[in-house]
Amino acid sequence: MGEREGTESSDPLDLTEAEERRAARLHRESPFVDGLVAGTYYLSDPDYNDRLSEAGVLAGNLTVGGPSFDFEGTVGDVAAVRRAVREHDEMYHLVETVDDIAAAATTERTGIILGFQGANWMGNDLDRVRSMYELGVRIVDPTYNRGNTLGDGCCERRDAGLTALGQEMVSLCNELGIVLDTAHCNDSTTGDVIERSDDPVIQSHIGCRAIANAQGRAKTDAQLGAVAAGGGVNCITPFPPVIKRDPETHRVLQATIHDVLDHIDHAVEVGGAESVAFGSDMSDRTLDAGSIHQGSNLATWRTTHPEVYGAGSTERMDPYPVGLSRLTEIENLARGLVARGYDDDAIEGILGGNLLRVFEDVWSETADTWSDIEYK
Repeated sequence: MGEREGTESSDPLDLTEAEERRAARLHRESPFVDGLVAGTYYLSDPDYNDRLSEAGVLAGNLTVGGPSFDFEGTVGDVAAVRRAVREHDEMYHLVETVDDIAAAATTERTGIILGFQGANWMGNDLDRVRSMYELGVRIVDPTYNRGNTLGDGCCERRDAGLTALGQEMVSLCNELGIVLDTAHCNDSTTGDVIERSDDPVIQSHIGCRAIANAQGRAKTDAQLGAVAAGGGVNCITPFPPVIKRDPETHRVLQATIHDVLDHIDHAVEVGGAESVAFGSDMSDRTLDAGSIHQGSNLATWRTTHPEVYGAGSTERMDPYPVGLSRLTEIENLARGLVARGYDDDAIEGILGGNLLRVFEDVWSETADTWSDIEYK
């Protein structure tokens, strides 16, 4: 499934007419599930609240919070997102079960899955996890960049894994039916979560470290393989620092969709096509603005942790890969997978079927499974 030879066409993929028809059909007929939607403004900003539907997103893991240690404030953030979904229910549908994704599909809305990048808000109180579940949260990454009471994040200087409390939290998420995500965990915590969890684990927006050496944020072959062995899913992201960088200086390099496809190919080679999906991690508004606020990830962490976030500007987002730089270019993902020679079943799985399988496994109280539902 190697990269096809380039042509003089401005289209980085340059498919044949037959391939274009096949890709268009797969994009139209396959359920597309985004492993990581970055930006709650997609729900309410009139300039951007049609982007998810334009991209054909059936359901997406929307980050509602995580880095904050303020539990009450975080609950308020979750409530605000629930309110925004309700106020725009002609476009969005809150997802707590696979049935809710089916409801979104049949009513031509986008399913919003509430997820956390980091669980600093938990502190030492496991009951807070139960409260978040009751509020509809269905995906949780135990750590973000820093360490917390559960374990260490990708920027922590220590190499510690899950704490005793973190182990209890993993078991509680299994009990409740919350999908565990290790995208921002450091190596030790990533391994501990995968080993401790009885349920499949996802990595919602990652790269492959064999291609781009982004510590923590690009995962090793052992981690990719362990997730796959447990029935979980590795979601490849076009986030530039984990896709293409200078191996010595860590400077982030301009990528194309072919670089993203290289990561997908590698993850498939390690764990099989059934273990791979896609997590966009795109903030269209930030990319369009051409600047980032000084409290952002890149501005805060890049200068001190280039091994994680790469070297480059701290005033603007790195350009996303050519051909896959905005949500509205998501159709190119299906085109790229066709160009790489994947069969229909593999493409349908990578676009969303593999994540839906994990949701079926973990959200166990749903009445139906996705395979029982006719998707159009």
